[in-house]
Amino acid sequence: MTSHANLWAPQPGEKLQGLLARTNLIAHEQARVERETLRILGRCRAPEWDNDGNAAELVVGAVQSGKTLSFTGLIAAARDNGFPLVVVLAGTKTNLRNQTYERLVRDLAMDGDGGLPSWYPVNDLRPANAQEIFARVQRWQDDRRVRGRVTTVAVVLKNHASLRRARSVLAEVLGQIPGAPVMFIDDEADQAGLNVARSDAEESPTYRAIRLLRETAGNHSYVLYTATPQAPLLIALEDTLSPRTVSVLTPGDGYVGGADLFDESYTGFVREINDDALDDASISPPESLERAIATYLLAMGIAQFRGSPRPLTMLIHPSSGTDLHRAYEIWVRGIMDRLTVGLTDGDEVLRDQVAKEVFLPAYDDLSSTGGNMVEGVRVPLEELIEMLGDGGYLEAVRVRVVNSAQGNEISSSEWTQAPGWVVIGGNKLDRGFTVENLAVTYMPRGPGVRNADTVQQRGRFFGYKRAYLDQLRAWMNPDTSDVFQKYVRHENAMRDALSDLDSNGRELSTWRRTILLDSSLNPTRRAVISLDVNDFRLRGWVLTQTHVYGEPTGPTAAGRSRLDGLRASATDDPRDRRTGARNTVVRSTWSEVAEVLVDWRAAAGEKNILYAILLALGSVEGEVPVDVVFMNGGATRDRGPSVASRPVLAVAGWDLNRIDDVEALEVGNLMQGPDPDDGSTYPGDRGFTAVDAVTVEVHELAVEVGLAARSRATSLAIHIPTDLGDRVILQAEQAE
Repeated sequence: MTSHANLWAPQPGEKLQGLLARTNLIAHEQARVERETLRILGRCRAPEWDNDGNAAELVVGAVQSGKTLSFTGLIAAARDNGFPLVVVLAGTKTNLRNQTYERLVRDLAMDGDGGLPSWYPVNDLRPANAQEIFARVQRWQDDRRVRGRVTTVAVVLKNHASLRRARSVLAEVLGQIPGAPVMFIDDEADQAGLNVARSDAEESPTYRAIRLLRETAGNHSYVLYTATPQAPLLIALEDTLSPRTVSVLTPGDGYVGGADLFDESYTGFVREINDDALDDASISPPESLERAIATYLLAMGIAQFRGSPRPLTMLIHPSSGTDLHRAYEIWVRGIMDRLTVGLTDGDEVLRDQVAKEVFLPAYDDLSSTGGNMVEGVRVPLEELIEMLGDGGYLEAVRVRVVNSAQGNEISSSEWTQAPGWVVIGGNKLDRGFTVENLAVTYMPRGPGVRNADTVQQRGRFFGYKRAYLDQLRAWMNPDTSDVFQKYVRHENAMRDALSDLDSNGRELSTWRRTILLDSSLNPTRRAVISLDVNDFRLRGWVLTQTHVYGEPTGPTAAGRSRLDGLRASATDDPRDRRTGARNTVVRSTWSEVAEVLVDWRAAAGEKNILYAILLALGSVEGEVPVDVVFMNGGATRDRGPSVASRPVLAVAGWDLNRIDDVEALEVGNLMQGPDPDDGSTYPGDRGFTAVDAVTVEVHELAVEVGLAARSRATSLAIHIPTDLGDRVILQAEQAE
């Protein structure tokens, strides 16, 4: 039965509309944000006092697509509709908490306008805040002082020490007014807050701190924001963080994502580098670094001529090791100092050499995508070099290392103090941290453990960059670019599934969790997965349907008709050199074969595999070739029970009605071996595969069901070549 996700109907109000009016969004984009915001709020619990209960809601947006604006709008709408208290869990690092706090104060105009205040912003809850928060929350219960109501917005660091302090404050406040409606917003919800304890009976410190924080608020909603929902979707459904609903945010018109930058047909973005760039013991910088810096400097010059975006930024993301960050800082400053000298010391020979050897290749690279054009006119290289050198722009570029050792966060007011920035860092820049107007990325680090959500979060180059897509470049380790390319299709498959739930107002409990991945990727870190799942790696012989003793197996009547049509078109398979009944084969497409398989009847375990295959191959762009092989040309083969199943049948007197789990019974030796042993006449059933096509073998069987008794069954064997191999994480079916 379809569940209805919305719990109530919030209304747009002054704060949400004021926020949208202050953005640079055009009218239809403002309307979209308002519509999505009210939908999310309507899936939270209504702000009714003394109505105990809680709910968790999931909000999914693409990386760098505007999740911050969404939850800022959610806070504004919460204020408009009567929430007195909002607590934002803003990342695991102080720079992210401060960045979030500063943005909320700015975007929601929390500093006020000289009239009655609407907001009480708090950066890091501490005991000293308790009485002030209590007074402001309590005022919401006084109907005589409606105009004096103030919503408290507290921004809290997501670690157990900070959360414990926040819990202490909320316990003091809500202990006096326990029925107050509270909203928690967990930014980057897949990070840190999930339970990673090794034992099912244990809780990791931050997870426990969040649970205890929520328990202080008897009447609350918990909204999880993330671009990478794999982890929240793979926790046990009974977990308190398991979301009830999902809302999928739509990126705005100017958004550039994986489908734009990593499409196989687009060659303008990725430039490959090798592992030498990861050697912090090297005295000299990798050659590709100078090329990347030169490209960035020219792009910055073009941006100045265009008038936007300003400033323009380059990100260098070598690894999490701070020694390598320091090495890159030295290399970057050395390269830029040499370029500055070459362009400004008055030596024309040196200047021409730098222009020809360093900047001309970079200029030609930008030219390939139109990145050196301003209003349709190409800016001459000489003009850009003059601007960088004597014009002073190169010397004005700031280089900053941002990591846990050096700190050096860039405040929101700092960005515009220079025409360009080169930012160097590691994990501190992976998620949440905004790199303003990022154009050029240098990422020599490899994909690491290949967790899909971690790799995706490194995509700081995604975002609202359509206006300067022609200037976007990324120098990458080849393995890393390969992972990003593979991830695009899988991200789209998940987004489509979640969008279907969202648009139809279905609760997540009605959806059997299904995550499609490249076979080289993991969905998330293993420690957070507490949901019972099947993990299918779809490569090689992925299905041999041997469980044929239960309910009728094989095609439906409609499937049989389509299968017969394929068999009528099949011809003798030249790989079968027998003189009697021979295998026949027909080359088809996956879309045609899928019509036969979509309703194929099979035992539960084999049906799960078939479901995973349908999902994986159905998401491949373009037609997937399929060889349908009819074993013995469609003639039946005799098959008896397996060694393990025969005694079970014998004890039951071959009466299937006396066997509790008929589906567990198997036929033996479904796949015939080679004949002779070298396969010179017959290579064996497993020899009928292709490197460029999926193989679907159709086995017509006469199954032994008693003394001299046979029953007809149709069985499948499916082979997927390496290049089409995927991985599917499928939620295990619950026992009735």
